[in-house]
Amino acid sequence: MKQYKNIIFDVDGVLLDTMSIWENSANLYLKEVWDIDAPKELDSVCATMSLMEAGAYMKEQYPEVPLDAAGFADGVVKFIRERYIKAPATEYMTETIKELKKRGYHLFLATASDEENVKEALTGHSVWECFDAIYTCTEIGYSKNYTKYYECVAERIGSPCQELVTIEDSIHSVLTAKKAGLTVIGVYEKSAVGKWQKMQEHCDACVENLAELLSLF
Repeated sequence: MKQYKNIIFDVDGVLLDTMSIWENSANLYLKEVWDIDAPKELDSVCATMSLMEAGAYMKEQYPEVPLDAAGFADGVVKFIRERYIKAPATEYMTETIKELKKRGYHLFLATASDEENVKEALTGHSVWECFDAIYTCTEIGYSKNYTKYYECVAERIGSPCQELVTIEDSIHSVLTAKKAGLTVIGVYEKSAVGKWQKMQEHCDACVENLAELLSLF
């Protein structure tokens, strides 16, 4: 694999073991805060969206709730915050990030999650300061379903997409990043085991855990 100086990391499922937190977050929020029994598929629909897109979708489904899209998004973020900031790191995360930083790479975060939640969680694992910047879907204005997201991130980093590598665990992000021109390394994530074969087919490389990245860079 060619050498890169800038490495972009997804957060949920790649750096933090948070997929179970998101799994039923919208449903639980609606039930516990608004006493609404939402269908189970609500969370799977929201899973590939940015927070604002998910908030807009929830508003569309439940117009009777006195919140706008941003209110829904913020409500879910606050609802999961306590669990999120205490989430465990994925296997070998802390030592891998610190080693890559030590080797001189510029590390970036690309996530659909809330910046403050991510900051608190990664600060708790002593790696927040290892990253040069964080690019949330909310701040960029696009979810990872759109190549424009990665194009905007590349512009802010100051490198063309073709000179960037991203570390992802979800197939929708992998496909979009590849379409945008990035090199993509897939990371195994247990909740997406059914899509692992497809990940291997579309990624430039795949690893079982983050420690394996050290032999690639």
